[in-house]
Amino acid sequence: MDSEVDLTPGWSGLRIPRACILGLGLIGGSWAGALHRAGWEVFAVESNKASIDEAVGRGWLQTGWTSMPKFLDVDLIVLALPLQELAKGLDQLSGKITKGTIVTDVGSIKGEICHKSMIDSKMDVRGFHFVGGHPMTGSEQSGFGAANADLFRGYPYVLTPAEDCPHQVVQKLVETVQEFGAKVIFRDPVRHDAEVAMVSHIPHLLAVALTLATQDACKEGGSALALAGRSFRELTRIADSSPEMWKEIMVRNAEAILGGLDLWEQKIKELRECLQERDGEMIADAFRKAHKVRAGIN
Repeated sequence: MDSEVDLTPGWSGLRIPRACILGLGLIGGSWAGALHRAGWEVFAVESNKASIDEAVGRGWLQTGWTSMPKFLDVDLIVLALPLQELAKGLDQLSGKITKGTIVTDVGSIKGEICHKSMIDSKMDVRGFHFVGGHPMTGSEQSGFGAANADLFRGYPYVLTPAEDCPHQVVQKLVETVQEFGAKVIFRDPVRHDAEVAMVSHIPHLLAVALTLATQDACKEGGSALALAGRSFRELTRIADSSPEMWKEIMVRNAEAILGGLDLWEQKIKELRECLQERDGEMIADAFRKAHKVRAGIN
């Protein structure tokens, strides 16, 4: 029963709530800023000491460490690590945090980390509660310097709690994220990975493809890039995102992305046929349908 759920003192108002962010990149740094603004005491583990110093300088951190301390007496842990380091980050917490701590991550793929958490919880009693998370916002910029305490405001924030996760635990995290101004959405990890392929991963691939195709077109004579206005710049902005981060996302979510590309390629095929037939009304109808779909985005 929820009344019997063990939670750390900060969740019940017995002390100022404390959080530790593992990784002070764009998302982890923005979490630090948002938590500080919400009245939390915030700590961090980040290998780049300059990022810790900048976060302390902004007033967002109490202090930070370049390696994992022996013990962390906090109420919330945010794993804001690269995808390939999330599993290791979760393992690092065993025996090093207070019983009843809530742990979340910010990875853009949920299947892997949520499955690991479920398997780990069945194998032993770790004493902390894990809820997968993914903020549906970001920037083509990276690193703590781009962190923004308002980054989550107005955007969806996906949570993927396990079926047996206590409601009280989920609600505490929901309230925290909502205080940032984010809109909480619940998803099953597998469904999340399929849907995020369409709304995030494929758009990044398309931005890269359009950028490279336009460069190839320039080789035929003239310079199309010299004519690039707002539409091209806005469509391809996310092609400036971190190559190292996106190679991990693309490879790890390849199956879902490939399924989404099948749907996208079918639509392109239909539009190509309209062009070949010079069917302007069908093209206009496609625009009208797209307008209605976009109007439904909250």
